[in-house]
Amino acid sequence: MTSVEQHEHPIEPTINATVLRQIRADIVACRLTPNARLRVEALRLRYGVGGSPIREALMRLEAEGLVTLEAHKGFRVSPVSHDNLVDLTKTRGEIEAIALRWSIANGGVEWEADLLGAFHRLTHQRKTKRSAGDTVDPAWFREHRNFHAALVAACGSPKLKAIRESLFAQAERYVALSIISKSPVRNDIAEHEQIMGAALAHDVARAIRLNSAHIERTAERVAKSLVGAKRAFLLRGGIDEGMG
Repeated sequence: MTSVEQHEHPIEPTINATVLRQIRADIVACRLTPNARLRVEALRLRYGVGGSPIREALMRLEAEGLVTLEAHKGFRVSPVSHDNLVDLTKTRGEIEAIALRWSIANGGVEWEADLLGAFHRLTHQRKTKRSAGDTVDPAWFREHRNFHAALVAACGSPKLKAIRESLFAQAERYVALSIISKSPVRNDIAEHEQIMGAALAHDVARAIRLNSAHIERTAERVAKSLVGAKRAFLLRGGIDEGMG
């Protein structure tokens, strides 16, 4: 391996990881809209990288369920639908319950401190950025994701965490659709605080019940917003034809 190759080789994984993170974030926040065609050339220009990191990211995102690959047609952002939302909500609720039960059983002082910190950071974020046309604030997404991850951080199973994170990412798109479609503002801080309180009290049954209700309540709001969200995206445009 030449000195140039030795210098360049370690950089590639960083570029690939960055592109994957950027595309995933844009899909989750619906900046890349549901059912939008994902052309490699357009994505190269969007993210300022070569085609190889783009294709690798798309394949990874297909495995996560955020992207679909159609024969002879290429990649698209996975569509959204009421049936998919119902299936996702039910599956996610079951997986979250297992992860939360194990996490509470294993959690110690460090887990409790991390959970309290995650909640504190979440309470200091707004869901939307008014300066950007009421788009979903990436900082809120980050802290919301971190709070729910902190709840199950002590579950002790990397495989269970990976499944939960994949389902959570898919669910985030529906949350974004609800926010973008101008649904009534929801003050969910109290819900998060109650879930946290039950978890810290090691009240497994209550924590699971509250978390499940939180997930289902979100799904109910999103279901009502799907039609309005589709109409909003068609009006705003997007990459290719937008939502399916």
